[in-house]
Amino acid sequence: MTTRRQFLKKGAIGAVAVGAATTVGRMATSAAQAAAPASLKGMNMIVFMTDQEGATEHFPPDWTKENLPGLSALKRHGITFTHAYTNACMCSPARSTLMSGFLPAQHGVKYTLEEDMPAPQYPQVELPTPPTMQNLATIAEAAGYNVVYKGKWHCSKPAAADFVWTPQDLATYGWSRWNPQDAGADQSIPEMGGGLANNDGRFMTSVGDYQDSSEGVLQFITQVAATMQPFFLVISLVNPHDVLAYPSKHGQAGYSPNWLVGDIGLPATVDESLSTKPTAQRLFLQLSKGLGVLRNATMKRNYRNFYGNLMKASDQYLVDTLAALKSVATQNGASNLLNDSVIVRTADHGEMGLAHGGQRQKNFMMYEEATNIPLVFSNPTLWKRGRTTNALVSHVDFVPTTASLLGTPAGAKSAWQGRDYSGIVLGATRKPVQDYVVFTYDDWQAGQKSGPYIPPPQHLVGIRERNWKICLYYDVNGKVPGQWELYDLKSDPLEQRNLAWPGMKRTPAQEKQFRRLQAKLVAVWNTRLQPLSGPAVPFPVRVGPINVRIEGPTKTVNTDGNVITDQGTVSGTPIGSGDITMVFTLNPVTSVATAQFSITNAQGAISGTVDSKFTRNGATLRFRGTARFTEGTGAYAGINGPPMEYLDVHTLTGQKGQIAFIGSASLPAAPQGAPS
Repeated sequence: MTTRRQFLKKGAIGAVAVGAATTVGRMATSAAQAAAPASLKGMNMIVFMTDQEGATEHFPPDWTKENLPGLSALKRHGITFTHAYTNACMCSPARSTLMSGFLPAQHGVKYTLEEDMPAPQYPQVELPTPPTMQNLATIAEAAGYNVVYKGKWHCSKPAAADFVWTPQDLATYGWSRWNPQDAGADQSIPEMGGGLANNDGRFMTSVGDYQDSSEGVLQFITQVAATMQPFFLVISLVNPHDVLAYPSKHGQAGYSPNWLVGDIGLPATVDESLSTKPTAQRLFLQLSKGLGVLRNATMKRNYRNFYGNLMKASDQYLVDTLAALKSVATQNGASNLLNDSVIVRTADHGEMGLAHGGQRQKNFMMYEEATNIPLVFSNPTLWKRGRTTNALVSHVDFVPTTASLLGTPAGAKSAWQGRDYSGIVLGATRKPVQDYVVFTYDDWQAGQKSGPYIPPPQHLVGIRERNWKICLYYDVNGKVPGQWELYDLKSDPLEQRNLAWPGMKRTPAQEKQFRRLQAKLVAVWNTRLQPLSGPAVPFPVRVGPINVRIEGPTKTVNTDGNVITDQGTVSGTPIGSGDITMVFTLNPVTSVATAQFSITNAQGAISGTVDSKFTRNGATLRFRGTARFTEGTGAYAGINGPPMEYLDVHTLTGQKGQIAFIGSASLPAAPQGAPS
């Protein structure tokens, strides 16, 4: 196989004419307009993705600037999202979320896809194909792009009975010119990105006919890409995933001792006690010794520096990609492919890197090291200088954002779970599109076909806000009590003090935040973590008391004597949003009103009663009293609690009024055997 350096020296890049580095003609010429274009429609887009590369690494100051020239170049002419997150921490769930705009609860890929996993107990659900579920390829193609995929996939399994991949396996999803076999699915030597396997080298520098799957990324860029504009290209590398080869088989895999050399030290939390952390973390720390025991500080530093050097190797491929793009003139000769392309740099998930007691991998944890990922949008003409944003974004947001950036027609879009942050990318706004990101983890076998396995509670669901993070570890069968994590990220950015652990003394302010976040997590579960079809899945543990605040506009739709019917749409915790119907019976003599109400949405229904006093001023009625939940169905089955404050103002002449329920409630645990 031709190496990257040989490929460059042979002139495959240098022989191509270099276009003038001028601003693309279709883009505005003023600096202000260039900084905030109306869209990126018509520009090429290249997604450069690595595997297991976190944004939170605890490396020496300026390490990225000094050692990752490719990423640094993108940051100098792009927008960097410092708070970008994966929504799941195993390869297949994370990548399927990035590709689809849906969360694992909807696309169904909750487990690592492997060749020989026992399907009855470990469902091998693959990313649904179009038109059942649209994806990055289909939205780009609908916007007029030629779509190309090079590198690691890991969102499905090959159709062939002998588990041999073909380009058709990705063509089913809309992608073209893929060069199988897939790689990086596990820790075996043939699956590795570098070393003797050198799958990343194969993806990047292979030379040949794309029809026999031998066309690499650099060949595509230098020989074909200009004729396929606009193109949407995914470059997906395995490394730095190979870090898992140390210490047991890195030498056998072809990595020399030089790969262990560097100036990266140990993270501050390497010796952290996990006594106040969920038990799954302590058990996984022991289980990780199967990768090889790191017996002393030297071996731990070797692990860290091996990881850093793998990051450098992947970044060099990014450098080569940028050089190739710059060397190719656009067909009209006005510019070059680098100026004509937006580069997106990201990763599927992070790596613990020995933080939090020496953890490796990313399993069974929601720490920043495992979830915070790099995300940069870059182009040398659109961003004359780099800028950063701390807006919270995540993988599930990438498809709706990309659809807007590329100008995908409405008919090719879906009711995605993600939020569109294209306005932030384009510079039209700095306002965040959401105040939290969601995280789930379901792969209790951690991609291993045989045990030992981590016992329950070992499924995770959580949300990360700007200053707070809450995570629940739960048992899908409801037999083992759940365990909670709560971190004040402002005062405890290293996430060492779990405020939710039993016996931990919380201040009144911390207790208030805990209850608020529990209620919010329930609402997120009920509104964003339900399947696309089938029965609603109740929240997996009993939660209470949680803060209830449901409010919204209502309107009188019928009056029959002293019986009044109101309808409207309300929102808040724990329902998210729903439609409400209220039937009042008024006693004008005592100014007392009673009512029955029902709030319904796709996840279930809540029924209840109201007892209140009312005043009347012309056609305006004002109610103040108490409300009580009496029954719940679906996700709200068993909801109960003390009387809540009830406030209502509306008119009998049809104008919209305002209603509010304020109080607390409890939700029981999901029944045993609830779906995962």
